[in-house]
Amino acid sequence: MTLRGKGTKASVEEMLERQNDEMADKLADKVQMLKQISLNINTEIDAQNKQLDQMDESAGSVMGSLSGTIKHLVDLSSQGGTRAVLVRAAGMFGFFLVIYFFSSRYTTD
Repeated sequence: MTLRGKGTKASVEEMLERQNDEMADKLADKVQMLKQISLNINTEIDAQNKQLDQMDESAGSVMGSLSGTIKHLVDLSSQGGTRAVLVRAAGMFGFFLVIYFFSSRYTTD
């Protein structure tokens, strides 16, 4: 492409400068959009980590309750009476099942 005269060269340079500015503006918009997406991802990760910590604490308390129950079952079984042990075990299982049902149904998010 041959450019003739200084006026044409100046107008081409202005046009290229405008295009460059437009592309820089578009790039800045995309960078801002990526920054916002990254911040949203960070917020979501924090919320999920908090929820996982709460679930871990809940699981720990359930494990503590179950280990205590197992200890009681072992103590009962060492005292004899298989039928009585099975009835008590079924009762405790039912009790924990009811507790689990109500705790999972009425917990808030």
